[in-house]
Amino acid sequence: MPDTPAPEAPDGGPIGYGAALAELEAILDEIEDDAVDVDVLAARVKRAAELLRICRDRITAARIEVTQIVADLDPS
Repeated sequence: MPDTPAPEAPDGGPIGYGAALAELEAILDEIEDDAVDVDVLAARVKRAAELLRICRDRITAARIEVTQIVADLDPS
């Protein structure tokens, strides 16, 4: 079974939310195809799980940051 790449952007930095989401959508399209190789399927599902964690972490971080910004704007 082939190894899945680490969750990085092409420049070697951490993958952004948009790129992770796009890759996740591409994986979903691929695994929905009945012709996907079973040996590849497990690797794609593993990569999708990594990308989901990245997206959830980014959403959580953004939510916390927005909450802090809004709290700083509250004069009371």
